[in-house]
Amino acid sequence: MGNENKDKTQQELNKAINFLGQNKFSEAESICEEIIKVTPNSDAYHILSSIKLYNQDFDESIKLVDESIKLNNKNPGYYVTLGCAYSASKEYFKSVEAFKGAISLNDKIAQVHFYLGESYRKLKKYNDAISSFYKTIELSPDHVAAYLLLGIVYQEKKQFDLSIKSFLKCIEIMPDYAEAHLNLGLCYLLIGDYKNGWREYEWRKKITKESTDGFKKEWTGQSLQNKKLLIVDEGSDANLINFIRFARELAKDDCQIILQCSDQAMPLMSAQKWLHNTVTVNDIPEHDYFVHISSLMKVLEANPNEMNQDYPYIEFINTNLNFNVSEKLNIGLVLETDRNSNAHDDESISHTLIEGVFSDQHNVISLDPYVTQDTKSQIFQTLGSYSDLNELANIISNLDLVITVDHLVAHMAGALNKKTILMLPCVPNWRWELTHRNTSPWYKSVIIFRQEIPGDWESVIIKLKEQLQEKKYG
Repeated sequence: MGNENKDKTQQELNKAINFLGQNKFSEAESICEEIIKVTPNSDAYHILSSIKLYNQDFDESIKLVDESIKLNNKNPGYYVTLGCAYSASKEYFKSVEAFKGAISLNDKIAQVHFYLGESYRKLKKYNDAISSFYKTIELSPDHVAAYLLLGIVYQEKKQFDLSIKSFLKCIEIMPDYAEAHLNLGLCYLLIGDYKNGWREYEWRKKITKESTDGFKKEWTGQSLQNKKLLIVDEGSDANLINFIRFARELAKDDCQIILQCSDQAMPLMSAQKWLHNTVTVNDIPEHDYFVHISSLMKVLEANPNEMNQDYPYIEFINTNLNFNVSEKLNIGLVLETDRNSNAHDDESISHTLIEGVFSDQHNVISLDPYVTQDTKSQIFQTLGSYSDLNELANIISNLDLVITVDHLVAHMAGALNKKTILMLPCVPNWRWELTHRNTSPWYKSVIIFRQEIPGDWESVIIKLKEQLQEKKYG
């Protein structure tokens, strides 16, 4: 009778696994819950845990797979699910231990070493991550994701030759692997190789998969004499502010430039007199050619190190402001980057770190949209609130100094030729070329304070305080 029950339970589990494979989660869940009502079963708990993991209920997933492990601690698959649940909930120390548990039972599963490497990467234990990724490749020589993350880790370690080599290996294995091409391009740009960088940066369009329905022929360098060129928005206001200067040069060839941009950018872009027209992102007006704004760089073979640039290159509609204090240094401050950015934690600075930097000679104005009257710290005298880019430009133009982390504000201040201190992590976004230590080839008014050691904002803040005490601004 016992064997009959085991056989029946196994048949039900097989049904649940089949439903799971078809994404019929409610059916699989019902079967497993009925099994557990009769007797605890490690596989049933594991299936339920997998469903919870898929549905992003990570705490419940962890509880359920813990039950599996209590019943059977010799199944590596249980530890893998546990590690994935911990990793998804950003508890990386615990995910490392879980993946190590799986490896102790079976060290021949390439994907588990990959998961372990990714957890080490999140913890910034880069040497451990590299070892795990190489173990992954040893077991699975064509594991492109391992090569991709190797490239990313080597970049974080500033070992750019090895980073590029890893990305190229990805592309050798999978020539159309868009993420490898894009990361390769960003690495090239970071080290100032613009020719190769812009070429590979074009692969971003394979990832975003933006539709070109309704557009005419793409501009790749054809004569624009008496033509209409539609420049297409790509959803990055930072790129828009940086690259719009190159579109202005094209307007000199009797070419009508039409810009597609966001509602937030529309008031500012409408103030650019050289633009023939500005339209919303859903509008496709009559045109002869189109080009994505970031693709201008490749077509024009742009290299900021080799160009004479005029500043400011952005016009705006000026309105009266009432937050400046005439006898003080009026400073615009941003300490937090976009919360949707993967680099948010690395690029943002805690408000507590900067307390004590400013004195009663400073009037500090928040340009951070996340700071409100309810959340602003004592370092701010007021909020420089803005609802569009023209309002932001107007605020910045009236300041004496901008201090910011990597943020749209840095680009706007640079475009307006406003004195700016930019605070960056050890390995920054690709826009801030590493061959320039304290300056940027994009903006002559920007000076850069970079971390010497990953995560060390304290030394950056010390430099900032010293600069303000020397009273070089105002």
